[in-house]
Amino acid sequence: MVKRRVPHGTKVKESLPERIFAVCNYIILTVIALLMLYPIINIIAVSFSNYTEYLKTPWMIWPRKITTDAYRLVFHNRFFWRSYLNTILVTAGSTVLSLVVTTLFAWPMARKELKGKPFLMAIMIFTMIFNAGMIPGYLNIQDLHLLDTLWALILPGTFNTFNCVIMMSFFRELPYELVEAAMVDGATEPYVLTKLVIPLSKPVIASITLFLAVGAWNSYFAAQIYIRDRDLWPMALTLKEILVSASTQILEAASDPSALQNAQQEIQSKNIQYASVVVSTLPIMCIYPFLQKYFAKGVMVGSVKG
Repeated sequence: MVKRRVPHGTKVKESLPERIFAVCNYIILTVIALLMLYPIINIIAVSFSNYTEYLKTPWMIWPRKITTDAYRLVFHNRFFWRSYLNTILVTAGSTVLSLVVTTLFAWPMARKELKGKPFLMAIMIFTMIFNAGMIPGYLNIQDLHLLDTLWALILPGTFNTFNCVIMMSFFRELPYELVEAAMVDGATEPYVLTKLVIPLSKPVIASITLFLAVGAWNSYFAAQIYIRDRDLWPMALTLKEILVSASTQILEAASDPSALQNAQQEIQSKNIQYASVVVSTLPIMCIYPFLQKYFAKGVMVGSVKG
């Protein structure tokens, strides 16, 4: 069969079925994108709107009778900002610690000369499939005297098998000739890892950083088990209480009374809930665009061979 060669720069004319398929794809993807964006737009619009306008048009996509009373109540809440700080500390600590531990484990496991690698891999996979459970985990945290401390939210998630497998796959794709050349020139293992391997692994590091940061930022279940002191609550747990309570009593207890008197007539729980959601998700939404260019390459590592 002779293939027709198309001159460089010449646009290939698509057939009618191909054009119909492309148009249908664009329409379907546009509808999916709008369905994904609408809840976010609606939450932002309601958080800035008067509650009576929300009752008239709950599906609004643009604020009506714009008011910032809900945000003033959120910003006056001492517990909300305290939990915000706790979440930043937990997210930063767990992300950095997990990245360090995962990298230090994945790099030797990706090396061909490591002895006992099948045994270590079997142990790692076993921990991913079988875990001790909630009660042994709680008893372990209790024996370590970590209850009611932020370390109870940081240390249990230090090592993640899934992230380690992704990083190992990426390390195997790196040209090992560079490592061998550096070792011949007298480079030490720490030098090779920090100056050669890590700079070449920005895509996978960025992807795993995003996984870890989003997971730690949104986590509330562990805090619900290990943390009793409200001053140590992460933001996700505080937000959960605000969303479940469906009242302004949580915010009123720690807010400025004068601010409440001005807003009490027009502000309702729905506005406060949505304002809390906007404030809590804003940092992650701001960070994601900077990591997006590495994300696709990082998660696709090892999926295509040859």
